[in-house]
Amino acid sequence: MSASRAGALAVVAAAVLSAGCSLFTPVKTETTTYVVDKVPAGLRAEPARQVGLSVQAVQAAPLHATRRMVYSTQPHQVGHFNDSEWALPPARMIEPLLVETLRRTGRFSDVASPSEPARGLFLLRSELVEFTQDFTSQPATFRLRMRFSIEGATGRQVVATRELSQNEPLREATARAGVDAANEATEKLLRELAVFAVDHTNAGIP
Repeated sequence: MSASRAGALAVVAAAVLSAGCSLFTPVKTETTTYVVDKVPAGLRAEPARQVGLSVQAVQAAPLHATRRMVYSTQPHQVGHFNDSEWALPPARMIEPLLVETLRRTGRFSDVASPSEPARGLFLLRSELVEFTQDFTSQPATFRLRMRFSIEGATGRQVVATRELSQNEPLREATARAGVDAANEATEKLLRELAVFAVDHTNAGIP
């Protein structure tokens, strides 16, 4: 083999090895983290009564128990964004928003968070059922669904139950637009929850 041919093969081999390294080295992509933090403003003012409410930890369907951001592009199928995620699992983000919303009603003498000892006449239990960006519809839609129950804190009897849902259109088919829609949907659902909680604790001791 001539020296020139050997040199050319060496160059080709080096190029292949170099390409191989780049092909098999994982590509690092920056993940953007988002939050849901919007609570309703201008809630109706209620004279505070000696009625306390303990907000229990929000339960979540397994699909929504992680920080991964769920979307759907085909019926009965779900996926997760690779470069976008929630700062916390959705249920954990919603918990403090529930507490803040109920405090803003002015209705309750005390609203205890899940990290505090349960106190008061009532318990609020909740479950996050759906928290998904749905790209199968036109326009794309963020779908939020939760179940709530109000119980007596002493006898644990159920006072009232309600399933609430909000479908908020996305301004464009992107993860960021889905985050904005998630905040809008959450605010609207929390406003409905405030009415539900006030209406069903007016009777005092259950």
